Amino acid sequence: MKGPVLFRIRLHASNCYLIAGDGAILVDAGLSGEGTLILKRLIAKGIRPVDLQLILLTHGHADHAGAATEVAKATGAPIALRYEDARWITSGQEVPAPPVTTWAKAISKLLSARFLKTAMSTPRFTPDIILSSGTQSLDKYGVPATILHTPGHTAGSISVVFEDGRAIVGDLAMNGLPSSPFKPTPPIVAQDPSLLPKSWTGIREFGAKTIFPGHGKSFDWLSLAQDYGIME
Repeated sequence: MKGPVLFRIRLHASNCYLIAGDGAILVDAGLSGEGTLILKRLIAKGIRPVDLQLILLTHGHADHAGAATEVAKATGAPIALRYEDARWITSGQEVPAPPVTTWAKAISKLLSARFLKTAMSTPRFTPDIILSSGTQSLDKYGVPATILHTPGHTAGSISVVFEDGRAIVGDLAMNGLPSSPFKPTPPIVAQDPSLLPKSWTGIREFGAKTIFPGHGKSFDWLSLAQDYGIME
């Protein structure tokens, strides 16, 4: 059976993804202020605002959750986020994720400037759906895929794995960042790096083959297997 269509929507600092099956789901929502751009891209793919059934956030960082409320207001779609990250967003605080590479530490210092910190902030909101179980089906939204809890980058990070092996992983992996422009890498910031290999193994055990990251183009799962100490 042919799976749902997956569209990568490139934003200024990250990707979001449109899943178009019997229903329509937006995975991630870019920076604050990018809501109008996202809606234009959805309409260009044949998805009217009223068609969107869910806004699913892979985690609570500003470049993935910043425009969630803008899209929700325009579409009426509920916002879903894991409870570990939701508690930070609901209280108006940044979801922690310390830099783990030299390049990331330098960028972190740059982003600490007041005007950049304001631009990279996520508006305070309370998600409509708080995810808590280990796995959850998206069948009720017309999409044959499963949400997996994949912590490490943040405590509440999730991935979406389709029956055909496609997997949207948020920042469980990154591809094409300036620190390593020629190959996929583990995330350059992580709340608990020790959890990343287990999360990577988890999506593979669930059938992940082609990875769709929050930054950069899709790639084959094996590209990062050795980085995570996993060999087939």
